[in-house]
Amino acid sequence: MKRTAAWMMALVLVASPALAAEADGPCGSLRFEGGLIETGRPLAPKGPQTEACLKQVAEALKARPAIRSVTLAARLPDAERLDGQGLAVAKAAADVLVAAGLPRTRVSVVAPPSVPGEAARLQLAYLERPAQPAVARVRAASGEVSAGTAAAELRPRAPGDALYSGELLHTGPGARVELALADGSRVRLMADSSLRLGTIELMANLRRKVQLELLRGTVEADAAPSGEGSLFEVRTRSAVAGVRGTHFRVTAQEDGTHRLETLEGRVALIAKKGDLDVIEGYGSRALPDSAPEPPRPLLKAPTMVDPRDGTFAAPPRLTWGAVSGARAYRVELARTADFAAGVRTHEAPAAELAVTNLDQGKWFWRVVALDGEGFVGFPSKIFAFDVRP
Repeated sequence: MKRTAAWMMALVLVASPALAAEADGPCGSLRFEGGLIETGRPLAPKGPQTEACLKQVAEALKARPAIRSVTLAARLPDAERLDGQGLAVAKAAADVLVAAGLPRTRVSVVAPPSVPGEAARLQLAYLERPAQPAVARVRAASGEVSAGTAAAELRPRAPGDALYSGELLHTGPGARVELALADGSRVRLMADSSLRLGTIELMANLRRKVQLELLRGTVEADAAPSGEGSLFEVRTRSAVAGVRGTHFRVTAQEDGTHRLETLEGRVALIAKKGDLDVIEGYGSRALPDSAPEPPRPLLKAPTMVDPRDGTFAAPPRLTWGAVSGARAYRVELARTADFAAGVRTHEAPAAELAVTNLDQGKWFWRVVALDGEGFVGFPSKIFAFDVRP
């Protein structure tokens, strides 16, 4: 096969085994940041609500093996803290964590003085000592996003959470997650997808090694620039994508079909029965046990019509220019311009869409065209509007 420059990507068909603040709950919300476990509402020293929240904390801690210990502090007024009363309250709370399955060796308790005028409360701190370095962190998440060492051990994940080699990352219907990899690359896992993290490391002279396994669904990657000898692989049941400094999408379908769309750079698609280069702006598909299909041009980016800005009392009708060859259009709305938070995805058969039930505030939107074989084209420009009833 002809070799290309350092920005080339190679997709090789081979055999491969199949492989968030927490969601609102008793704690209101749950966030691990800067060594503190933050709850969405103040955590009272005792009571049914506190016990339920502590059980939620325990489940979150069990899903984070890198957190080696947690300290539970009972901050009580002196009249309730002295003579061992404060430690007794902290120990009772710690017993809830242990009963929920957290090893007692990971839990310690203290009873420091409270700040005058503040209500009595529990606080939790953690110490993160990874047994192995994190290979990625959740940069943004929307919808049901979970991860764990196995499918039966998935736990919710939130922005800021660390992920480790071997972990399985999953998105539910309508969800998506963006990862910042340890080598500086960005990866977005789309709805109803599963991805297993492998080795991710940055070495000297911009040499990098990234290995990911797409079990199902779609992953989109922006691979960071790299030096000679770098490796960036996205593996499926029957494919390996070797990337250097390119922007691409890979989709693994349930029937074993794999679709590639190259948005930037070049891709060498190597199958059991043939190979070809897929340059920027083209896509190809490999059916099971078949040679890759000839590259086809990806559909161009739709031209946005309305709205391009403005404030509306009700969600406006979205319109854009029709794209020749388009079977349908995928419309994405999000709370952030990078389409990483609060994402809503719709499919429209024509070049317009009436959207309902949008919360008030700013919304960003963009459109991509889909051809008759399901290939996804280039995204449109991004515009925004405000909903202010």
